[in-house]
Amino acid sequence: MSRRWLSVVSPLALLALWELAVVQGWLDRRFIPQPSQVVLELQRMLENGRLWQELGISLLRITLGFLLGGVLGIALGLLIGISTTASALLRPIITAINPIPKILLIPFVVLAFGFNEQARVLSLAFSILPILLLDAAAAVYRIDPKYFEVARSYGASRWDEFWTVALPAALPSIMNSLKLGLAYSMTLIVGVELFGAQRGIGRYAWDAAQIYAVNRLGAGIVAIAITGWLLSLLIDMVTPNLIPWQPRQTEVRTEESPVQRFVRVWWRAARPFSFTAAVVPVLLGTAIAAWQGFFDPLMFALALIGSIALQAGTNLINDYYDYVKGADNEQSLGMGGVIQRGELTPRQVFWGGIAAFGLGSIIGLYIVSVAGEFILILGIISVLVGFFYTAGPAALAYIGLGEVAVFIFMGPVIVTGAYFVQADQVSLEALIASLPIGFLVAAILHANNLRDLENDRAVGKRTLATLLGRKRANWEYYLLIGGTYATLILIVLFGIAPWLVLLALLTLPQAYGLMQRVAVNTEPAALNPVLRKTAQLHGRFGMLLVGGWVLALMINLLNTVR
Repeated sequence: MSRRWLSVVSPLALLALWELAVVQGWLDRRFIPQPSQVVLELQRMLENGRLWQELGISLLRITLGFLLGGVLGIALGLLIGISTTASALLRPIITAINPIPKILLIPFVVLAFGFNEQARVLSLAFSILPILLLDAAAAVYRIDPKYFEVARSYGASRWDEFWTVALPAALPSIMNSLKLGLAYSMTLIVGVELFGAQRGIGRYAWDAAQIYAVNRLGAGIVAIAITGWLLSLLIDMVTPNLIPWQPRQTEVRTEESPVQRFVRVWWRAARPFSFTAAVVPVLLGTAIAAWQGFFDPLMFALALIGSIALQAGTNLINDYYDYVKGADNEQSLGMGGVIQRGELTPRQVFWGGIAAFGLGSIIGLYIVSVAGEFILILGIISVLVGFFYTAGPAALAYIGLGEVAVFIFMGPVIVTGAYFVQADQVSLEALIASLPIGFLVAAILHANNLRDLENDRAVGKRTLATLLGRKRANWEYYLLIGGTYATLILIVLFGIAPWLVLLALLTLPQAYGLMQRVAVNTEPAALNPVLRKTAQLHGRFGMLLVGGWVLALMINLLNTVR
């Protein structure tokens, strides 16, 4: 029998033996759960929705605690690893706290913060913080000092060392530590939910134990175990994508099939790197609506797919008309380039764009049938703007209105539309909250125009960059980036957004680095990475912004259930 089969048969055999022992009376069923009855109890919990309710509440607590303790622990651990001062200051304290059973800290946290969700979340955060901190610091200590020396020789700052040396090298150890921290959190959730919580899978299991409902207790334990296993499996699945430089098993390359080539070419033609411009506004509008109590998963999924389809259509039509008008040629540094390389004909790209617009329009018509005429108006205008962005004699991208159009339609319009399909109303708060995203998506386009400034000027394409000139165009980039963070802070100060959206400020060092690169480079090849990294900045900023809204929603939900 193979080892794979043994790993399946052994637990099944154990369960069968356990079932037999309870049925035959070898184990007292008053104190030991019967596996078959535990399964039936889980089935009942699934049917009446109790399982999802209790698990969902506990997972909210674990997620918040995991984020708080995990982010802080990893950041402090890396800091300790690269800074002798931080190590001398913090390491002895954390080392002393780490051996203490974390469940003993819960009463102190409760006394300090009360019987509320803040105390429960902080208790979970404190349980994993020392683990991740010490493991991250140890991982940095194991890095060959030569890597730091090379980074410093190229002028790397301490911040650069943190992001480009310490974090990538420590990431494998950090991912393993996350699984250990997850196990701690799943273990501690029972103790955390004993202090004033009325709901949660830990509380459910404890209440069952108090009345000797051993099968219910077993169901709670199994639910916790399966959830922990699935989350650990998720970490294992994500890890290879986060650590692409780790050696993997060599794959035997086979000849590319026609289907594989078709998918690869069209995927490249659609320019998926730009999809963040379509995805982030939909996520933001939906998150704001959910925060206010409105959420329809089907409408969210349709809005997301429709937005991506319209973005792909815009990209394809843009490539077609830029090629036809001579703005793109074999020497262009654009991210698509399928026409220039002969992978697709201009006609194929054009009709591919029409097909993408058609898909987006079909989805839009269904949304209109549910949400009403307001979405129809937004949809028609969006399709027209996307098509005539580069099409026609007065194409928006050719008369200096590209950034304006992108700012409006890839920011406020999509966010407002995504909000409307959830809440069936327009929100001024959602409109204002979309401004940071509008500024940043306009910065992506402007980075493209900065790179292509000389080529666009040569072919008569009038962008804001060509109209302003290099120096003033650089200032436009600075203003767009600065406007992103200024409006973020303002929407928090004026109470439009929860303070948690300030998590997006974590991207500020990357934004500053991009502005520095724009200031000192004029060659297209040197500015080409700025375009890609500005798109990355948009994605990271947007996800942190959306994450802030989601975390605020989670806290609100927890405050309503205790």
